[in-house]
Amino acid sequence: MQAARPNWLVSPGSRLSTLSVSLTQTIALWFLIGLASSTATAQSQYEVATIKPSVPGTARHIQIRGTRFATEGTTVEDLLLFAYGVHTSQIVGGPNWIKTDRFDISADPEMERRPSSSELKAMTARLLTDRFHLVLANEEAVLPVLALVRTKAKLQLKPAASDSTSILSGGLVPPGSLFVHDGTVGDFIAYVQRYAPPEIDRPIVDQTGITGRYEFELHFSPEGARDQEPAEVANPAVAPDIFTAIRDQLGLRLQPTRTQIKVLRIITISVPTPN
Repeated sequence: MQAARPNWLVSPGSRLSTLSVSLTQTIALWFLIGLASSTATAQSQYEVATIKPSVPGTARHIQIRGTRFATEGTTVEDLLLFAYGVHTSQIVGGPNWIKTDRFDISADPEMERRPSSSELKAMTARLLTDRFHLVLANEEAVLPVLALVRTKAKLQLKPAASDSTSILSGGLVPPGSLFVHDGTVGDFIAYVQRYAPPEIDRPIVDQTGITGRYEFELHFSPEGARDQEPAEVANPAVAPDIFTAIRDQLGLRLQPTRTQIKVLRIITISVPTPN
């Protein structure tokens, strides 16, 4: 039984894995807003934002409600994964509360149109700078990664419709039905990392050489306990593990290797300022 396609972004947290890193000699220290420049667009900040502690037990969500960015039960780590498209192992340093303390956020860019994915990422990065006083160092490190490559089998990707009004979106129906609408392979990787089951214990890098935008649909059974919402739990039947699912359902494969990749080192951060 296939899960219904979601129209929200659900953000169950990912475990932080311990990986040995070999830092290169050149380390560039940038403020978070500098790091966000790669995704910055005409709209680079939310005009109004409310941040408050979550009620204990609140399920994790990241949603786009009209033009507003809204979260419930999200950690700073969740926000970093969203803003920068990294794996948890690429976030180094910082106090433990960035992985445990949860917040509800309502942020409004006061735009007439719905913000693009890149605008939302840039504005969320700016929010972390302004309200959490976050400063990051952008470092290059050699890390164990999973390379996404093509197999010899036929590629099973459905091209996205040519629609200038369509925007990137996606989500996870727990425990293991992932959808990405109008996304590139890189976008798909970002969603997999954001909602990664414990077995995806390292960053994923794109080595497919595939261009274009597609409709991704992946059904897998994650290992171990996951944050789930009983009312929204999908029925994956006898869905395979995520590695097998990517191979059989998409014609792609994850293979372990090592490569140089960016690392975000937290220099300073504090609890958010009052609204």
